[in-house]
Amino acid sequence: MNKFLSLLFLLNSFYSFAQCFLSGTVKDEQAQTLVGVNIYVEGNPLLGSSTDFDGNFKLNLPIGCHTLHFQYIGYKNYSEKVCLQVNQQKQLTITLVEDSELLSTVVVSAGKFEQKIEEVTVSMDIIKPSFIENKAANSIDKTLKQAPSIHIVDGQANIRSGSGWSYGAGSRVMVMVDGMPLMSGDQGAAEWQLIPMENIAQVEIIKGASSVLFGSSALNGTINIRTAYPTREPLNKISFTHSYYGAPKRKSLHWYKNGYYSANNLSYFHTQKKNNQDFTLGANLMYDGGYQYKVTSKRARVNFGYTKYSATTEGLQFGVKANVMRSEIGDAIIWDHDSLAYNPLDNDPGFKDHAYLSIDPYINYRNEEKNSKHSLNTRYLHIEIYPRYGDSLLIEQIEATEDIEAYTDTSNFFENKHRRFSKMFYIDYQYQKLYREALTITSGLTNNFCLGQDADIYGVHKENNASVYSQLDLKHHKLNLSIGGRYEHYYNGVQTITKPILRTGINYQVGRATWLRSSYGEGIRFPSMLERFVTYNTGPMYIYPNPELTPESGWSAEIGIKQGFQLGAFKGIIDLAAFKMNYDDMMEFSFGLWGPPDSFFGGIGFKSINIGQTVIEGIELSMACKGKVGAITLNLMGSFTYTKPYINDNTYVYTLDNNGNQLNYLNTSLDPSGTLKYRYERMAKLDATVGYKRCTLGVGINHQSAIKNIDGVFNDAIFDTLLGTEQAWNRLNKPTTITDMRFGFNVTADSQIALNIDNIFNIEQLQRPASLGAPRTYSLLYKHSF
Repeated sequence: MNKFLSLLFLLNSFYSFAQCFLSGTVKDEQAQTLVGVNIYVEGNPLLGSSTDFDGNFKLNLPIGCHTLHFQYIGYKNYSEKVCLQVNQQKQLTITLVEDSELLSTVVVSAGKFEQKIEEVTVSMDIIKPSFIENKAANSIDKTLKQAPSIHIVDGQANIRSGSGWSYGAGSRVMVMVDGMPLMSGDQGAAEWQLIPMENIAQVEIIKGASSVLFGSSALNGTINIRTAYPTREPLNKISFTHSYYGAPKRKSLHWYKNGYYSANNLSYFHTQKKNNQDFTLGANLMYDGGYQYKVTSKRARVNFGYTKYSATTEGLQFGVKANVMRSEIGDAIIWDHDSLAYNPLDNDPGFKDHAYLSIDPYINYRNEEKNSKHSLNTRYLHIEIYPRYGDSLLIEQIEATEDIEAYTDTSNFFENKHRRFSKMFYIDYQYQKLYREALTITSGLTNNFCLGQDADIYGVHKENNASVYSQLDLKHHKLNLSIGGRYEHYYNGVQTITKPILRTGINYQVGRATWLRSSYGEGIRFPSMLERFVTYNTGPMYIYPNPELTPESGWSAEIGIKQGFQLGAFKGIIDLAAFKMNYDDMMEFSFGLWGPPDSFFGGIGFKSINIGQTVIEGIELSMACKGKVGAITLNLMGSFTYTKPYINDNTYVYTLDNNGNQLNYLNTSLDPSGTLKYRYERMAKLDATVGYKRCTLGVGINHQSAIKNIDGVFNDAIFDTLLGTEQAWNRLNKPTTITDMRFGFNVTADSQIALNIDNIFNIEQLQRPASLGAPRTYSLLYKHSF
């Protein structure tokens, strides 16, 4: 009997584990087979397989029912239950759906049309609105410091060490809102205060020369802030931030120890889509008491947008956006002394006391049958400049010559000659055509006319920059190819400058989640009116003009790889790029003897000069990852950038100072090796956010190496005696890590409260010579949507 029962048990075991054969094919939504899909059987980790080069798989399974799980990077996980009988053979066809949250973020800046970010031919980074909103900053430039390879000092952005310190001068990074440049006409610098932070959909950052599509100022890259589209349901958002400046570590810096110095920022936003029209309205009030003595800032801004969709002509829309702002932004270019680093020089800060009016009419027509689009975008930007620098120095009059226009000529003043203003008239017409879902042609005409007037400083000046551009973007299976050109025509009243520039790029998908890319782009930047003609002061420190400045031009090239990955519940992207930028006639903001010897500091001040040919090369690694384990969510964003910036010939004499001394990089630099000034060779950044139910915890870490080179005059014995700059340099110029933390709580589904602590370890950070970063700062943020 026992032998019989044993035989029955053995037969039953063989029956239970009899092998059944399961095979199949895994495809995507376009019926393309997928290679390397991971397949495993729930409850039995020893059983599993993966698809071959034809997307096929085979499994030997016991009889019974099993749940199969299919995982593939870039696609949503899929599960299917199968039941098998003895010796049964079953065939499956599985279709996986792309996971748009992992990849496929749509961007428009690279080619002025919608593309998936993994398919663009240049390096791009995306900053989402949740990241911006949770930082509790009162202007967007303060939130971009965590973006890979970006460094912003005194409002000037540089990407991958493309710029050093260029206070108040023209920018090599084009800043745009919805594809329209937001750069002042006279200064050529970004107007960060005008950007409506209350209505940002995402920020797109292009690295490297992008002048072909965006023109002058895009020599080093582009930052495009895209605003959100209105929704059918009315949306209202209100946010309030209160910030408090903590005590610095050094008692000598704590000038406000008996006071409470803080900042307040209040924003409101409304949007609605109704019938065939959109409407947006935003408002902002800000007051900042400042952590520097007497350096206060205040701002009031109202912006609105209106779009009308034609009821009779399909695809036609037109509208207008407007922005009105009054601001008075404090500024301390130089400290009084290292021991009084939060006191401006002579306790006399400068102020940018301005009124702004921006009006942007536009009209678009999209023909769906012909796959074409016509766009006309215009901007009028008026900046009224109030005389907060009435004691500005008047240098000797320079008379007109064949090369230089007299900039003290007052014969052509507009209206009241005592008015100071800047005006910009911008127009861009663009035609776009898509052929057979594969070839996109983007062509356009752009004209930018700038007018500036200042009776005391430089008189009246005009400049006009006209250009024509075209770019072809080809998509064929796994290949994306871009090639384009632009022809620039610039006239400043005396000189006419023309130049063609080119760009090209290629992106090839070598695996399901692997993309290789390479690009080359040329660019040019014309000197701004401020750099060429304006003498002004911020407190007792003067900025001098250089009417002999010539345009700077150059090119950038890179090769990169973007790799998607999946580790359990976490999905992300790693991007690695090697790059090189070459500049001719680079303009650099330099400190020296530029003014009359009887002026303050003996004529020492700042001026933009052409220093010759320079090169910047390096590598960059960035990563973004997100995942969920149970009720815990995790978002990571990190980067490491290494650059080697140098001048080709450090003995090249680029100018003479007011004493007739020949100046070159060798005799004006603290470091004579030829390393470009005011740049970090290494930057590492990490931002992590952990969420659990209603709570979030975030940490931001920003590490920078020491600045290797600055103007040597800052460490001159006399200068050090006056300002203590050499003492500060020897003590503070070292690798620095600044850590920020934030804690958030969702009171309801529509209300959030958050506490931000910036510089939590209260580190003294030398941003540049004679400028110290903020101490530990506490911010309480409240947001509500209804």
